[in-house]
Formats: sequence, C-alpha cells, structure tokens
Amino acid sequence: MFSQWIFRSGAVLALATSPLLAFDSIGIPNGDFEGKQGLKAYTTSKKGVRLHGVQDRDGRFVALSGGAWAEVPLNVAEPIQAEGMDAELWFGRLTMDLVEGSASPLRWTVALHLGKSKQAFHTWKCKAGDAEQGRIALALPPKKLARLTGETVRMRIQVKGKANQELWLDDLAFERFHSAPTRKMLGKPNGKNGPDLVASGALGFYAITEHNHHALPVIEVLEDGPAAKADLQVGDLIVAIENIPLRTSSLKPGEDWFLRSHEATLGRAIANAVDTGSAKVNLTVLRNNKTRRISIRHLHAKANSDTLHRGPLDPKLRQDLIDWTVRNQKKNGAWKGTDAVNPALGGLALLGTRDKKHKAAIDRCKDFILKKNPKPSEMTGLAFWTIGFHGMFLAEYYLATGDKQALAWVEEAVLWLPTATHESKWGTQAFGHGPDGLPYDDKALTAPASHLLVLDALARKCGIESKVWEHVEPYMDHAWSNPADGGHGGMGYNGSHRDKEQFWSRSGLTALAETLRGGESRMARHLCLFMEERHTYMLNSHAYGEPGGALGLLGLAVTHRPAFERVLPQWRWRFLNAWQPGYGLRWSTPHMGSPYMGEDSIVNLAYAMLSAVENGGLVMAGGEPERWLR
Repeated sequence: MFSQWIFRSGAVLALATSPLLAFDSIGIPNGDFEGKQGLKAYTTSKKGVRLHGVQDRDGRFVALSGGAWAEVPLNVAEPIQAEGMDAELWFGRLTMDLVEGSASPLRWTVALHLGKSKQAFHTWKCKAGDAEQGRIALALPPKKLARLTGETVRMRIQVKGKANQELWLDDLAFERFHSAPTRKMLGKPNGKNGPDLVASGALGFYAITEHNHHALPVIEVLEDGPAAKADLQVGDLIVAIENIPLRTSSLKPGEDWFLRSHEATLGRAIANAVDTGSAKVNLTVLRNNKTRRISIRHLHAKANSDTLHRGPLDPKLRQDLIDWTVRNQKKNGAWKGTDAVNPALGGLALLGTRDKKHKAAIDRCKDFILKKNPKPSEMTGLAFWTIGFHGMFLAEYYLATGDKQALAWVEEAVLWLPTATHESKWGTQAFGHGPDGLPYDDKALTAPASHLLVLDALARKCGIESKVWEHVEPYMDHAWSNPADGGHGGMGYNGSHRDKEQFWSRSGLTALAETLRGGESRMARHLCLFMEERHTYMLNSHAYGEPGGALGLLGLAVTHRPAFERVLPQWRWRFLNAWQPGYGLRWSTPHMGSPYMGEDSIVNLAYAMLSAVENGGLVMAGGEPERWLR
C-alpha cells in the first residue's frame, strides 16, 4: 500500500509558448497519476492514501480512505492579460473525476491555503451526488482567483467517513477561464500547442481549445446559425458533449490529438449523429456558474449519410468548395490571403473542374499571377515557394489552353532554377527558401524543393526539357529516410533531420513528382506507406498547415490511391464538423501554418483543389493533358 500521494511534475502546462494568456492551467503535477518520470511525494496522512488499480481508461488513480487527507501545491503563474480584456473576469475551475467503485455515501472537503496558513482561504464541500457524468466541478470566483497569483498555494482534500470507505479520484485539474473570451486569446500557430481556434460550421459557432484543458470556451456564435437558434452564447463553457465530460485536450500533433482532442470529440459527435439519424448534437455548458444542456440541430440533418463519407470528395461539399472559390475571387483575379499561395490554389481549383463556365475567372487568375511576377528569374526573397505554386498553376493553364505566355513563364522558371541553387554542407546542390542562399548552416530544406519538383514534372508534360529533378536529386536522396538503410520511408526536413512529425506535404509532393515523371520510382511507394502509417500528423505539415495537408493528400491519391481511400474516411469527422452546407468549410487552427494565408480562404481553396482527384481535372491530380479551355 502506498502511504503517499504521488504526482508527475509537468503534467499540466502553462502557456509559456503563447504571447497571450487564454485560460491558463494552474499546475497540479501529475493530476492523472500516470508515469514515473519526475515523481514527487507530497504531504499526506500516514494512512489511507494510495495509488490504486489499472483502469481501462486512465490507468492509475488515487484512493483516499475515510479520515485520510492529502495536500498538493498549486503553481499559480502571473496572468498575461490580453489588451482590451477585463482582468477581473478570470475565474477558476477545479475538476476531479470520480472513478466507479468509490464507496458511498462519501463526503469530502477541498480547501485552499495560502502560504503556511492553517486557516483555509476557500473551502468547497463535496459529495458523490454532486457529480455530473462522474465529474465534480468546483468554481473559484474571480476576486479569489486574483488573490492566488504570486502566492504559495496548497490544496488539501479531506475525506469524511469510515476507514473502510474509499474515495477514488482521477484526472485532477485546476484551470482558469475568462467570462468573455475573444480571439485575442489565440496563440500563434506554427508548432505551438495553442491556444487554437476550433470552428464548427455544422453547428454554427467558434471556440478556443487549449492544451491539457477540460473545457471549451465559446467565442463566437454565427448569426442565424443553429447554435444561435439553440441559445448558445459567447462565454459559454462547453464542459460535456453528448453527456460525456470533456477529457484532457491535447494539441500536440499525432494520435492523441486525432482521437481525443476537443475538436475531434466534437467532430465525432457530429459524425455519430449523421450515422444514427439524429438531427441534434447535445452540449452541456457552464453559464453564470450553472450548467445547462443545449441541443443544437446540426446542418447535415437532412443529408443522406451515404454521401457524407468522403470529405472534400463528397459531391455536395465539392460543389460548396467550388462555389466558395468563385464567390470569393477578387476583381483583380486573386483571393484573400497571401498572393504567393492562394491565387495558384484558386486557379488550380477552377481548372480542376474542367468546366468552361469558369474560363473568365481562370483567365483573371492567370493575368494576376503574370502581372505580379512577370519574370521568375528575377524574383528574390522567398521566391522558390512562390515559383512552385505559381508555376504549377501556369503549367496546368498551358496544358488546358496552349497559352504561349504561360508556357514561356514556366520554361524560364525551370531553366533558371538549376542556376539558382547553392552547395549544401554535404556537397550537393540544394534549394533554400529563395535564390539568396541556404538556411540552417547550409543544410537547407526539402519543403520548397518538393514543390519545385512537381513543377519540374509538369514542365516536362508541357514539352520543356526540365532538369530540376536531376540537379537536386542527390540532395533529396540524402534527405530521404531510405528503408534500405533502416529508415522509416518519409522525406526528411534535410539530411540531418529525417523527422516523423512534419513530413506530410514534402513526402506527398516528392512522391507526386516522381510519379508524374514516370519511369523508375524508388521513393514514391515508401513515402506513401509512411504517410498512411502516420496520417494523424497531416495538419502538422511543414510549414503551412492546410495547403500542405491538401497537397500531401493529392500526392497520396495520385501515387497510391488505395492508401488515399483508406486515409481520407478517417478524417471524415473533421470535414463534417468544419462544413457549413451552402457556405463551405470553416477554418480551425492547424498544427503548422499561420493565418496570414487566410482562414476560410486557405481551407476552401486547398480542398477545392484536392477535389480534382475525383475527376482527374488536373494533370497533377492524375488527369491527362487536354486542350479543353481554348
């Protein structure tokens, strides 16, 4: 029997990586009682406190006998206030889960003590009947929460009852939330663990999700949407979905986020409602310190569930994506967001329909790109990213129209590119971000190169004798984690960093380029098998999120269609959640990538382009060259 309460330090993280404090976790070390690394013992009564059991869900939990007590410190960091947010509206929330098997009736108190004071600063009285769906939630008013900052705080749990009764607790968390949350709380993307934006187009609201948190604050409700009609309000704290309390949310990319993040929980509830024929999704929210249940009629209620299994390849969603693209093109031919990426994605999406009614919009896009960067060989800065995207569109435009101006641009680009590389530290020619030199101590990176290799393959389809692939093949081969050498099969960041986390777009694009070129294929199948194995990292695509995710899927679809057909349905929950029928997709923060590319613009344009794999409307999507847009 354990005589001490044991915790893992660092199980709950503060927002050290974010410039703004959203709703901070106030550290309860090892509140889930898992792990052995960094174990610390805290003050307990000598008898009646022990780690117990191995549960199917969470592993170990703590058991406290009647008369026992345990004391644990709370680490309360100084809050960093967002401009324009009322500092007096932060409130605390302590949660603990009751593990089935606790003896009842049991009563216990939870008390906060400041410094060495024996007198409680704040006390809650608890009983098992207070739990909702097995979770006890205790609120700390804003004024009292403010007093904790900078203080040494101890939390003591004292169990009443007989010694043969036990209280079984798990997943302790103490968090603070704001009563009027806004987008000012969002953290910066590009590899940071939030705070992230979660959009539900199907339900009509936006929320903020935070790493290692147990609730989801609502920050926007779409006017006249289903959430507004159900009386969901800004500031509501979603604490349960379908009567199941939200578990700890992970924003770290990978399987845990994919299966158990709050975004995934919400999306899977919508998918389950579609599959079971239920018209509503049920949320439990905290409002004014009282819980209430809100049933929201999701916007897929009238849809045939058989048509909602293929994400962006669903015919109705595909049409919404194209309609969004047409509706949101600017008069100058571009789209909101970065001109380096979005015009190319929009133009490719419309070309991918092979529908002549879009000819005027496609031509405006072509004119914008040629006016923006008329001479690719004179571009500087982050030029290789822009050339990759613009070049893919112009090559496809030439293949569809025979336009000589577009062909001349592509030819100038691919003949110049081999002259614009630099020697890497391994003695191979490599691309950096642009022609000015190589980053990372001459190690360079494969991400922009993978886009240029697709351009190289398309240029060859245009009849241009492009040699970009041959020029940088030694560098790409060195960066590849070759299974023949014991590697995992994915494309590395460079030869010194063959990672398993940000591989998605560069692996898919390299596989696509090799496949489009034809002939010997050494890498493509291995790249695709690795992508399928680790597809839960798709939105961690270096370094720009949604377009990287879509381009990686494009490469997977063309190179290894069976793998694509296995992967895409597993992401169905995310598309069902994001999709607002009649509008398109609402943008949620990906693990990598920044909003400078646009939010709804980047997600709709990227997956509108991907939908071309359904009809082979682009050569780079598996179609055949055809002069259909003369």
